[in-house]
Amino acid sequence: MTELVGRGRELAEAETRLSGVRAGSGAVVLVEGEAGAGKTAFANALTRRARAAGHATAWGSCLEVEPGAPFRPWLQILHAIRAPATGLDEPADASVTRYRRFDAVVEALRDRATGDGLLLVLDDLHAADLGSLRLLQHVASEAADLPLMLLALFRDGQAGTDRHEVLSAVGRERGAHRIRLGALAAGDVTELATRAAAGPLDAATLRAIGERSGGNPLFVVELARLAGTGERLPRGIRATIGRRLDALPADTRLLLRRASVHGREFDAATLAATVRLTRDETVTRLGPALDVALDVALDAALDAALDAALDAALDAGVLVADGPVLRFDHVLTQEVLYAELGPAERQELHARAAAAVADGPIETVAHHLRQGGEAEALTVTLRAAERARGRLAYEDAAYQYRAALGLLPRADDGTRARLLLDLAGCEFRAGAVDAAWRCCQEAADLGRAAGDAAVLADAATVLRGVTDSSVTPRIHALCRAALPLLGDTEPVRRARVLAQLVVTADPFGPGPEATYGGEPDVGRRALQQAEACGDPDAVFLALQARGTELTGAGHVLERLSLGERAVRLGREVGRPEYAAWGHLWRLGAFAELGRRVPFDTELAEFAGAVDQLREPLWTWRLTLVRASVAFSEGRLALAAELMAEGQARGRRAGHEGAEFFHLIYADALAQLTGEGYEPVERAVRAFTEQGPFLSRAWHVNVLTHMGRIDEVRAMWPSLVPHLGAFPRHAREWVVAMSGMADVCVALGDRETGAWVYTQLLTFADRQVIADPLGPGLGPVALRLGRLARLLGDAEAAGEHLRVALATSLALGFAPATGHVHLELARAALDQGDRAAAREHLDAAGDLARRLGLATLQAAVEAVAERAAEAVAEVVVTPPAGPLTPREGQIAALVAEGLSNRQIAERLYLSVRTVENHVAHILVKLGFESRARIASWHTERAHGEGTR
Repeated sequence: MTELVGRGRELAEAETRLSGVRAGSGAVVLVEGEAGAGKTAFANALTRRARAAGHATAWGSCLEVEPGAPFRPWLQILHAIRAPATGLDEPADASVTRYRRFDAVVEALRDRATGDGLLLVLDDLHAADLGSLRLLQHVASEAADLPLMLLALFRDGQAGTDRHEVLSAVGRERGAHRIRLGALAAGDVTELATRAAAGPLDAATLRAIGERSGGNPLFVVELARLAGTGERLPRGIRATIGRRLDALPADTRLLLRRASVHGREFDAATLAATVRLTRDETVTRLGPALDVALDVALDAALDAALDAALDAALDAGVLVADGPVLRFDHVLTQEVLYAELGPAERQELHARAAAAVADGPIETVAHHLRQGGEAEALTVTLRAAERARGRLAYEDAAYQYRAALGLLPRADDGTRARLLLDLAGCEFRAGAVDAAWRCCQEAADLGRAAGDAAVLADAATVLRGVTDSSVTPRIHALCRAALPLLGDTEPVRRARVLAQLVVTADPFGPGPEATYGGEPDVGRRALQQAEACGDPDAVFLALQARGTELTGAGHVLERLSLGERAVRLGREVGRPEYAAWGHLWRLGAFAELGRRVPFDTELAEFAGAVDQLREPLWTWRLTLVRASVAFSEGRLALAAELMAEGQARGRRAGHEGAEFFHLIYADALAQLTGEGYEPVERAVRAFTEQGPFLSRAWHVNVLTHMGRIDEVRAMWPSLVPHLGAFPRHAREWVVAMSGMADVCVALGDRETGAWVYTQLLTFADRQVIADPLGPGLGPVALRLGRLARLLGDAEAAGEHLRVALATSLALGFAPATGHVHLELARAALDQGDRAAAREHLDAAGDLARRLGLATLQAAVEAVAERAAEAVAEVVVTPPAGPLTPREGQIAALVAEGLSNRQIAERLYLSVRTVENHVAHILVKLGFESRARIASWHTERAHGEGTR
C-alpha cells in the first residue's frame, strides 16, 4: 500500500512545516503514537513527498532491544548525507567538549542542507541512547535557523523517564511542533481493513475488527489478514501476531525465534553464526538423507535450510530485506518471538550471538555476554563504558557502568566503590546531578565502612561547582568527614577536599574555618598545598575555593589576580574551562569596580573562551553577562530578550540557578518599568519563605519599590535587629545593604539609615552588583547620597551624588544616570536651588522618556508636582468645569501669558508634559487656540470674584 490511510490531516501538518524549509525556516516535528500507530509508515509517506518536492532526505534509527552504540542514528544520518568528519565516533582529548562535537554536527548539517533543504528522520527514539537525544536537543535548538526539518518518531509511555524529559525539552524549542498519531476513525478502519484482507469482509467482521483493534493500524491489518481464515479473531495485538506466525513452517518459526535475540534487525551471516544447529538437532530435523560424516555437506545442508527458512519469512512479510540487512516487519513481531524463548534457550542464544558479533560494536557484544551469563561480561562491559566515556557519550557510559555494577560480586566493595565513582562522574557530566550524588553517597558509605579515606575524599570531589543546590550542604558535610581521615601521604586529595570544603560552605553560615580547627583562610591553605603537589585540577579547584573565600567586596583586587592565574593555568594545561572561569571572575571584579574599558576587553576574551567550549552552561553564562550590560545601559528591550534567551538556555542545560537568575532580572526590570511586579513579588516571597531568614530583606525591598509601604512597615521591625548578621563575605552583601538603604529612605528610618550609611561608606566607589551574570543596579554612591539626605547632611549628599553622576556617565549606564539626576534635583530643592532642580529634573525626565523608564518618569513628575505646590507666587484658581486641578493650574498660567517652557520652569515639569496638558485642555473645552483658554479662564476667575 503506497497511500497512508487516515493520516491526511497529520501529513498535511507535517508538509506545511516542510514547505517552510525551502525558505530557510527550519522545523522540528515530534511524532508520537503507540506501537503499531503507523509512525514509520507516516515518516515514509512524508519522505516520498519530500523527495518528490526536491528535498534531500536521510534516515537514522535506534535499536529497540537496548541502547546500542552511542549516537547510532546520527552516525547513520551523517553517513547517508556524506557529511564531513565530526569526530562523533572517535575518542576525544581533554581539550574537546562534547558540545563542540555537537556543534560540529550542526555545521555538517548546515553544510549539507543546501538547495531545497533537508529532511532528517530519527526513528524509534523511545529506544535511543540518551546521548543521541541530547544531540537531538542541541540540533533542535539551532534548527529554526537552518534549512532542514527534523522528524522525530517515538512511542507512547515515556512519561517519567529521562527520555521523556529530553523529548519534552525538544518540544519547547523554537520551531518545534507535535503530532500525535491516535486511533483511526471508523471509516478509516474499514478502508484499511478492506485493503489488507485477502477477500471481501462483511459488516459484522469489519465492526469486530474496529472494536478489537481500537483503531490501531497494525492491529487492523493483522486482524484483517486473519479474518478470511474462519477462525475466531484474537483480542490482543500480540496474540494476533502470534496467530499470524502460526501459519509459518516450523523451521521458519524456530529460525525467527532464534533471530529475535538480535533485536529488530540483523544480517544473514550473523544469523547463521548464531542459530546454526548442533549436529544432533540437524540429523533429527533434516533426516537420514544427510551424510553427517561430511562436514561440508552438513554445512551446505544447514545453509540451504537457513535460506529456505528465510525465504519463507520474507515471502510471508514477517521479515523485510534492506540490502544485506534483514528486519522484522515490526518490533512487536520481534517481541512476540523473543517471548517464546525459554530462559535457558535465551541465555544460550545470547552467548552464541556474542561470538557471532565479536567484531561488531562493543556495546552489542557486552549486551549479549551479559544476557548469556558469560564470564567475560564484566570485563567487556567496562571496556564499553570506557569507550563511551572517551567519546563523551556520558549517558551511554553511565548505562554500561550501571550494568557492570549489576555483574559485580557483592563482596567486592572496593571495586564497587570505584565503579560507583566512575558512574557518578558520568552522571554529573550528563547533567544528572541528583543521580551523581546518590552514587557518591553509596561509594562514601562503602569507603567509610572500609576505612578507605581515598574513596571518601573522591566521593566528596566528583561534583564540581555545585552551589545553591540542595546537595551542596551534603557535599560540604562529606568534605568534613573526609578531612580527618586523610593523612599527609595524600596531598592532592587533601588539597581538593580542602578546596571543596570552602566552595560548598554556606555563605550565611559560620564558614569553613569553623570546621577546620578554627583556622581562617582555608582556601589559601588549599591553594598552597595544591601548588606544592603540582596537580592542575587541584590547583584550579583551590583557586576557585580561594575566590569563594574572597567574594566579599573588600577583596576585589585579589579576585582579579586569582582570575588571571586561572586564565594562565587553563592556557598552560589546555583546559579552556579553567580560562573561562578566570575571565568570569575578572568580569565580576571589573563590574564591581566600575572599570568599563577593561570590562569590555575581558568580555571579548570571555566570549572567545565560551566559543571554544561550546557548552550550554557557558553559553548561558555569556548570555546573562550580555543581558547585564544591556540592562545597565538602558537597552531594556534587548535586556528582556537576552533574559528570555538565558532562561531557555539555562533550562536546556539543566542549571538549577537559571530560574533564580531570571527572577533577579525580572525584579530589576520591574523596578525600572513598573511592569510585571505582581508575579515577581509572589515568586520572591515564595523564595524567601524557603530561604535563610535574612533573605527576607529581598522581599522587603521588592515591596518598597512596589509602594506597599504599610506591609514594609509591618515587616521592618523583625528584620532590622538582624541586619548586622548579614555576612560581609557574602557576594550579595553590597546589594543587600543598598536595598536596605532604599527601605530606610522610604520609611524615613534615620537610625537604621545611619548604620547602613556607615556600612556602605567603605565601598563608596563601587557598583551595586553581586555577580557578573546578574543586573547592575548603579553606583553605591547613589545610595549613600540618598542616605545622607535622609540624615540631613546636605554637603555629603551633594558630594556622593556628584560622584555617582560622574561614574554613571563615564560607564554609559543611562538608567543609573537618570536616577542620580532625580536625587540631585531633590537635593537642590532641599537647598532652594530651583534652577538646578529644574535642570536635573529635565535631564532625568528626558532619559526616562527615551528609555521607557516608567517608574523614573513617575518619580520625576511627583517631585515636580510637589515643587510646584510649594511655589507661593503661583495662584491656583479652583478647578472649573471639566478640568483637573493640574489642568486648571496650567490654564491660569496660560492666562498670565506664559509660554509652555515658562510654565514648565514654574511648575518643575518637562515641556512635553506641559504640551500634553495644554492639548488636553483644548480638547476638553473645544477650543482651538491658547487665546481662547486665556479668555475662558479670565471669565471664570472674574465670575468667581463677583459672587
